[in-house]
Amino acid sequence: MKITRDVITDLLPVYLSGEASADTKALIESFLQDDPEFAKLIGENDAFLPDGQINLSKDTEMDTLNKTKKLLRDRSTYLAFTIFFLLLPASFRVGEAGFQWLWADMPLSIVFFWLVGSSSAFNTGESHAS
Repeated sequence: MKITRDVITDLLPVYLSGEASADTKALIESFLQDDPEFAKLIGENDAFLPDGQINLSKDTEMDTLNKTKKLLRDRSTYLAFTIFFLLLPASFRVGEAGFQWLWADMPLSIVFFWLVGSSSAFNTGESHAS
């Protein structure tokens, strides 16, 4: 298999971040020695490639984490309201007998679905490591 510029371009972020294996480093360095024009092009555009490490202060990290948690909570709330109001019209009918809940004759299924829904709502999968 011939190694092309596209393959090397795909591997460059890993190489430049210092996370590439020894074999990948050797492959990229060998390719760049054989193709000095491409090596020069990469050297000119090196500033646009991602850095391996972004250093943030502890306060910035915590602020970002808290904002992300709030965003996820808000999205979960909006999703719950959306599901509720989408299913509400499908839960009853109005006919000659008047207003009727469709599940009025099936109370056990209501309890089952309520238990399944509430258990999945409270099971967020978070682990609190100390």
